[in-house]
Amino acid sequence: MIKRINYKDIKNDNNIVYIDVRSPKEYEEDTIPNSINIPILNNKEREEIGYIYTQVNKDKARRLGLKYASKKLINYYDEINKIIDLNKKAVLFCYRGGMRSSSIAKVLDVLSMPIYVIDGGYKEYRNYVINNLNSYDKKFKFIVLHGYTGVGKTEALKTLELKGHEVLDLENIAQNSGSVFGNIFYKNKSSNQKKFESLLLNKFLNFKDTFIFVESESKRIGNSIMPDFLYNNIQNGYHILIQTNLNNRIKTIENDYLNNKKNNKDLVVKAIRNLKKRLGKKTTLELEKQFINGNYKYVIKELMLNYYDPLYNHSINKITEYDMVINYDDINELTKELIDFKSKLKER
Repeated sequence: MIKRINYKDIKNDNNIVYIDVRSPKEYEEDTIPNSINIPILNNKEREEIGYIYTQVNKDKARRLGLKYASKKLINYYDEINKIIDLNKKAVLFCYRGGMRSSSIAKVLDVLSMPIYVIDGGYKEYRNYVINNLNSYDKKFKFIVLHGYTGVGKTEALKTLELKGHEVLDLENIAQNSGSVFGNIFYKNKSSNQKKFESLLLNKFLNFKDTFIFVESESKRIGNSIMPDFLYNNIQNGYHILIQTNLNNRIKTIENDYLNNKKNNKDLVVKAIRNLKKRLGKKTTLELEKQFINGNYKYVIKELMLNYYDPLYNHSINKITEYDMVINYDDINELTKELIDFKSKLKER
């Protein structure tokens, strides 16, 4: 028997595997975090059927949909069997919990497979995100990391998370690290607003501590905008200025953007060219030449001192008095001081 359930009733159930049956394009735009995509129609098939349904003949569109879907049923059977063998529940959803997820569920139900379908589908989940995100206003106390590019803020967040501390990595959620080079650091497409909010709420749901480490960010990160309440809560948090020597900063940027990352060099050259209006034609041509010749440290240093540092000056100077200033040489030294700072806050 097919069981129709509401997302809000199962959101904390760790024994569930969500299966998004929508097209890859819909899945990429936004989905329930950690769901897997087993599309009943690929992007091209969905587009074709949508056109026929609205412009030609509804019955013809349904028949074509049935033809495409029938070829994928064996894949659903195999994948859901694997989930059941792990003693987990398979929960299907499409856009509204209608034709796509229900049709698959009916076939699997005939085969006596225990199947769940989210009533209202992705649309119900999206409404849950919209209605609940703001409820986390003032729920957390943020420890905010500031500093020039390359001082190791992102590396510090990763290290802190590995050590079991709660971290809100907004750049990772947005899949964009800011500025003209922002789309190079991450391999995935930058998150849109819906996906950003989904991942943000998922982080809030899973935080087990009220003290959260976060990097100072502008309200817009790539294609995403921070909710007002979150931006204000971060502004009202505890602020720490991080400093390190120039060599450390250069090394950090080289590791983040170049080392062990395929095709990044072409993207960096393209990004340098986009700085022509700000730095001038002569400077950008020189930077491009030096970069192509492999003189990465020279390029990184010039970009830091003449592009990034002036941009960061305003946000750094906006804080009139920091709760702590850390000048470090080794990342372990930095994370230790951050952990000690948090411990003292919790003792108050």
